[in-house]
Amino acid sequence: MNIARMDVAVDSNAPHICSCPTPHPKWDECPTVVPGVGSGQEASLRTLPPRRAGDSEFVGQRFGSFQVLRELGRGGMGTVLLAEHVLIPKRVAVKVLHPHLARTPELAARLLAEARAMSLVQHENVATLYDLDTRDGLPYFVMEYLEGQSLADFARGPIEPALAVELLGQVCDALGAAHARGIVHRDLKPANVFLVSGPQGRHRVKLLDFGIAKRLVPQAGETPTRSGVIMGTPEFMAPEQCSGGDVDARTDLYAVGVLGHLLLTGEVPFSGASAAAVLVAHLQQAPRPAHEVRPGLAPALSAVLLRALAKRPEERFSSAAELRAALEDALSGSRAPARAPAITFTASISLPERSESREYVGEQMGPMGLFLRSTQPPPPLLSEVPLRLRLPGGELACTGQVVRHVTAEQARDWNMAPGFGVELRGTSASFQRTFTRMLAGVSEFRPEPLPPEDPQVTRVLSEFRQRLAGDRYAVLGVPRDADGDTIRAHAREARERLEPLLALPLPPLHRSFVQRALAKVTECLGVLGHPERRVEYDAELRNVRGVMRCLAAGLTVTALEASRRRYFQRHPQTEGHSVLHMASAEAFMSAGRIPEALTCYEAALRADPLHLEALKRWHALRSRMRGDAMEASSR
Repeated sequence: MNIARMDVAVDSNAPHICSCPTPHPKWDECPTVVPGVGSGQEASLRTLPPRRAGDSEFVGQRFGSFQVLRELGRGGMGTVLLAEHVLIPKRVAVKVLHPHLARTPELAARLLAEARAMSLVQHENVATLYDLDTRDGLPYFVMEYLEGQSLADFARGPIEPALAVELLGQVCDALGAAHARGIVHRDLKPANVFLVSGPQGRHRVKLLDFGIAKRLVPQAGETPTRSGVIMGTPEFMAPEQCSGGDVDARTDLYAVGVLGHLLLTGEVPFSGASAAAVLVAHLQQAPRPAHEVRPGLAPALSAVLLRALAKRPEERFSSAAELRAALEDALSGSRAPARAPAITFTASISLPERSESREYVGEQMGPMGLFLRSTQPPPPLLSEVPLRLRLPGGELACTGQVVRHVTAEQARDWNMAPGFGVELRGTSASFQRTFTRMLAGVSEFRPEPLPPEDPQVTRVLSEFRQRLAGDRYAVLGVPRDADGDTIRAHAREARERLEPLLALPLPPLHRSFVQRALAKVTECLGVLGHPERRVEYDAELRNVRGVMRCLAAGLTVTALEASRRRYFQRHPQTEGHSVLHMASAEAFMSAGRIPEALTCYEAALRADPLHLEALKRWHALRSRMRGDAMEASSR
């Protein structure tokens, strides 16, 4: 290794700060160094000095619609704050760039790039982004507030193999979602893996900190990372990362191998007295097998980790899904975690606007993702498409969302076929089991034909005919003020009632109706399950309680105002009516005539359902009147 490369990452002439108790003769040997202002360097942004007692300059201040309650922690790039919506009891985390870094355009751009990466990777194992803005010149973004602990705090020693594989599998799912969108994380480590409570007491992984994530194909307006700059955490960096070379998805898989070694043995494969020593070890030393470090560990698991830790990227696993499958096979006792050929199948997509159906060769990408090979123009990104999969175990109808395009040029660069990625949407647990079994070649049991007048089928079909005649809330069978969890639960229940019907020998008209009903349920969930889409739909319905639910779900003022502008473009004549009703409401409030004021606020919201001030006053007045009524009844 050319150690001179380290000079690219650490500039000894720039002022630095570090949190170590003793001084360092060489800054490149300090594990907590932060470059001073103007150094323009990136590789050693690890942690800031410890937070001083009483250091709470943001507490009580506003970031958009959210008021800061307390500081949660500090990192190399910024401070993370706990904040709450000023109107509703919705808590979020706000990450704001450190003031001394905000003066460096390159670092401010990195925070923006992190937000963009998080917004692109929408996955249950990745923290959700809500908003991005600046305050007093400091860029910040708002994301979901997670209650739990980091993997660094959770795993302070070796953990059981079954739990380690479960956690690593979720990490692979998160990375697979990022890689499908052309994003490499580059800083996978225990501090960036957060654990929250999942179903049945299990842990759910949330991947954090895309601060040095790399877009394999930079978008317009983005600044690509400078070549030769070493970025990452030394203990978890792949050899190509250590030498400042090109990185791709397999770079993250190397870090999964390091993380797996740490979880199973309690120590990282390579350590040293300095960062440079660790980098050299990644480049030159062979890792010790995990089962030798921790006797009793299955050698099959060691073999999987050693392949993930291969020095050459082409010798590692080709995808996060393949690494996850190998870990699970090794845990179940398989001694051959060798790469298995991908199972291919055909999929057809109906294109109603063209009155045609297209056939594609597909393969599985992640637990519920598909990649369909095609040299033809793919369906638009984020569009919903009806699918009929011809799997080894039989045919299966479902709906998917197009989440990724891979052009012919990208396919050549990435050594794969051109096509597009599809994420199966709104699928129930029973569907997932059926998909997995049929993909493996297991034919699903088909019951004997039922008589046409089967009462259960008739009842379900009759109910959904009535539902489909109503609005989206009626289709899912939820009230117009339902929260997000209720909406998702009802959509899941609807699918669980409809999907089994497709396994029955239904007449063609009934089968077509069930498929149409399933597609409608998916479409309704896509609108009502997403606050930004739901608020626009609620505005058209003048559904004020639904708008309030969207705010409670984390809809930002920025998004609300954007939706309001679009609403007035569709209904330009209503804005003046709203102004008159608001003026009347203020006059009634001044006169103490509360019921009349409430009536005027409701009239203003019928004209302008996204008027934030009217929403606040309407909500406050209703709460006040309910409180007065309860107090009167108690007397």
